[in-house]
Amino acid sequence: MNQYYRAIGFSKIKSLQQLDRLCKEVQRTPDRRSVVSHALNRSLVQLDRIYAPEGLGVSLIGEMDAEGSLFVEYAYPYILPAAYPYMDEIQVERKSDRSGFYGVIDNINLSVVFYLQNIAELTGALWRGPLPLTLSACISGLSLSARILLPIRKTEMDIQYEADKRMEELTNIRLVRRGDNEILERMMMQEMNVKDTLDHRLMSEDVLSIVDSSMIPYGLESDTYDIIGTILQVNETENSQTGEKIILLDVACLYYVIRIAVNRSDLIGEPMVGRRFRGVTWLQGIVSLDRSMGSSIK
Repeated sequence: MNQYYRAIGFSKIKSLQQLDRLCKEVQRTPDRRSVVSHALNRSLVQLDRIYAPEGLGVSLIGEMDAEGSLFVEYAYPYILPAAYPYMDEIQVERKSDRSGFYGVIDNINLSVVFYLQNIAELTGALWRGPLPLTLSACISGLSLSARILLPIRKTEMDIQYEADKRMEELTNIRLVRRGDNEILERMMMQEMNVKDTLDHRLMSEDVLSIVDSSMIPYGLESDTYDIIGTILQVNETENSQTGEKIILLDVACLYYVIRIAVNRSDLIGEPMVGRRFRGVTWLQGIVSLDRSMGSSIK
């Protein structure tokens, strides 16, 4: 059973029976319904029910046969991403158990994996032919345990330097993908220098006084990360059914801006713009398909 339902305000769901009742509600009264063919006389159905106007909801995936009978396969909670697209080539891969798709961004030193929400669109596109190349994605996440950290003191010059450095890194990553080994060697040397500097500073400083943006794989699931990032925007909403308060944070982490939802009872500290977020987060997202390009699926 997906444990992240509490992140969207369903903390009282503790059993499969309770989850089954929620899924039946989604099936009876969906806010959005998508039906696409994916095999002869069979259609994939994606039903979405929104539980907060900011895009918190539950998505139910099933299969419909030729007689119109729906057989539910699985469901998952979600938070829709904010409009902060990451523009680059993004690989789409099927999950090993065939329950949906992953988006994968290969940034040389860290491949970022996130669970894709637009399952019906991707399934339909794959049924019609090779899946088009994906050139942009918006990323979101659900967190079960998070805390707010004070910001690291920076000057305007420091902030501008870091922004320019991020842009240079993205440019270098794209050059390396095209086979520029000289840039790759330079990036590896820079990474070693950064590691040496960090090791030296850690002898007299705490890691959280140094690092303001990081994304470290967490646990066994490939789409779950321990994230540290700077808060750009804070909103509070509530689950329309349970009344539980949910905090929505737009967090800048590495090259991405991620909209993260966390149950207020699972958040330690007072979120404010400029402060840092740290929490284990299940990454999700939506990719945009470019039908003029070739296939990008594995």
